[in-house]
Amino acid sequence: MNTLLWFQRDLRVDDNPALNWALQQQQPVIAVYIHSQKEDTPWAIGAASRWWLHQSLTKLAAALLPYNIELQFINASSVASISQLATDYEIDKVVWTSRVEPQRRICETTIENNLLNQGITVKRFKDELLQHPDAFLTASKDTPYRVFTPFYKKLRAELQLQNHQRSNTAYKHDSLRLAEKLTESVSLEQLELLDAHHWQHKLQQHCSPGAESAYKKLETFINEALPDYVTKRDFPAISATSTLSAHLHFGEISPRQIVDALAPLIEFEGGNAATAAEAFLRQLIWREFARYILWHFPATAVEPMNPKFNTAFWKKDDSSLKLWQRGQTGIAIVDAGMRELWQTGIMHNRVRMLAASLLTKNMGIAWQQGAAWFWDTLVDADLANNSMGWQWVAGCGVDAAPYFRVFNPDTQALKFDKQRTYINHWLNTLKTEALPVIDLASSRNDALYRYNQLIKKNNSVLPQEKKQCP
Repeated sequence: MNTLLWFQRDLRVDDNPALNWALQQQQPVIAVYIHSQKEDTPWAIGAASRWWLHQSLTKLAAALLPYNIELQFINASSVASISQLATDYEIDKVVWTSRVEPQRRICETTIENNLLNQGITVKRFKDELLQHPDAFLTASKDTPYRVFTPFYKKLRAELQLQNHQRSNTAYKHDSLRLAEKLTESVSLEQLELLDAHHWQHKLQQHCSPGAESAYKKLETFINEALPDYVTKRDFPAISATSTLSAHLHFGEISPRQIVDALAPLIEFEGGNAATAAEAFLRQLIWREFARYILWHFPATAVEPMNPKFNTAFWKKDDSSLKLWQRGQTGIAIVDAGMRELWQTGIMHNRVRMLAASLLTKNMGIAWQQGAAWFWDTLVDADLANNSMGWQWVAGCGVDAAPYFRVFNPDTQALKFDKQRTYINHWLNTLKTEALPVIDLASSRNDALYRYNQLIKKNNSVLPQEKKQCP
């Protein structure tokens, strides 16, 4: 008999509970990565993320070989494939790490039910999360949290920094024979994750996918950048952030591994080291909150959390949208950020907020259009983070008083890029900067008027989950 190990967003060997569990079964492990764009509809993985995924899978495949495990690739429906594999290859156990995206959750439930009906053991891990959303509810009403601060306070209070049993995958099972080659498997190249015109080669200059790179980045960040994290993280020209978001998204490193690395600073160091570690931990919990919101309110991936912000609230302006996408708005720090994004697949978080605020508040264009552009161009495009972040800035998501927040990008540039180091770096190829497409002062007043008019209305109920698996 064989154990089927299904990789999704847990593309690492170290401290991987699903891999460890599969090895403990003491039988050949069939490891698969199943690429099914349809099952992610309408959020099939974007171009920049596909490039990262290709590199990450290459490195994972190499890391699995010492365990006598060959990573195999399937380009088909996971729902149909896993049940068929179990039948065709004498599989009696299936294990995977669950995901939080709405369509994936539905598909995973379907897969689990199919396997149980076949008499097959199913083991699922939730290593992507620090808490379980179904059980993590408000004490007063036993309902999901919708505001970050109380969510953070509860999770931080319950987070046991020194109470984590690592999954030991350091030993090798050389005695296990290599599982047979699946007739359904294809080469990694046949998944067609890389675009034919190879535009993504430029990403190699700025990104280093894989678990090994993630661990090195975390170590470097803690040793070199973390002490100044609180005071410098908002300055886009300074390397003061961890740059771990893409690694987290693909599971090359887990939230728990980062918590474990921060724990000694918080528990034993005290002073500035503890303060900085706590600040970074808060950002990690913000990421956790995004996954929590998507879990409980799955429709927010495509619809505003506050349904009063319907399509009619936003205007359609394709020409202005294209100028924003190309970094030609004439708003220097936003244009610099959009050009950084296009060249590197990365954008500093402070600049992301400024770009999103300009598009949704000043230009009045729907957050979904900005989110779609980020989704296709960011290497760390994550449905939970992307959706909640855009809705937070646009004022239709998790927030108590969203309409008051209209970032002034010029003022922000003076505060966080006073010497124009970041701006000049990304706009240095332009002979002249574009003229502003919009007046910041008058467009801010227009935005505040529109938001205030809408806020006067009563809140509506949240959109419901659409339960179907493509």
